[in-house]
Amino acid sequence: MSEDPSTGADPKKIEELQKEVERLNREKADAEARAAADAQAAAVAAEEKAAAELKMKEELEAQRIAAEDAERKRLEKEAKSKSRKRKIIGGVILLIVVVLIVLVASSGISVQPGTATNYPYITTYDVWFPIGEQVDISGHKLIALSDGNEMMFSADGSVTKLVRNEPITIGEQSVTLTTLFGSVPVMTVNYKVILEYQGNTEANQAYFKMLIQSDKSIPEVFVNLLLPNNVIARPA
Repeated sequence: MSEDPSTGADPKKIEELQKEVERLNREKADAEARAAADAQAAAVAAEEKAAAELKMKEELEAQRIAAEDAERKRLEKEAKSKSRKRKIIGGVILLIVVVLIVLVASSGISVQPGTATNYPYITTYDVWFPIGEQVDISGHKLIALSDGNEMMFSADGSVTKLVRNEPITIGEQSVTLTTLFGSVPVMTVNYKVILEYQGNTEANQAYFKMLIQSDKSIPEVFVNLLLPNNVIARPA
């Protein structure tokens, strides 16, 4: 009968082996615990990082929205300011136009005998008189009667025979341009009119060269007011 070798095992060695196993188990448990803690810490750090990134994105988005809102308000304010300026400018322009219309509509002339002896300014016009109709030029009543070669010209009742290219002087006058229906004088011009007969047109008109000699430069509005509606005139 053989002998059981386990019966002779050393109890101390058995105890040491048990302690070693226990130590290894503890180290394993500690390592697993540390690994779990590290994993949890990493997860927490990842969550914190994600939360920080989300917060940063939200702050950036809020800043962007605030900037866009500020820019929108600035543009709206600028647009309102421009609109207000346009309205003001439009109102000023409208007022100026209304004033000019009133001034032009209320313009008139008053004519007196001339007082000047020197007429340094000359303005030339082409004019067409209706033959056989009386016209009034600054108080002078004129009638042109013609056969195409000669002009019988009645000026204030005095009949003069005109030949082509022979000038005739129609008085010397002083004319005052007024506005606001004669209440405000604008300027006074001394002048005389020289007419030079050029012939007749097919439209039964007598064609003249008209020279206006004056002591001041004459605005065109003077000429428009001096000539009646049935006389056609244009700068030559």
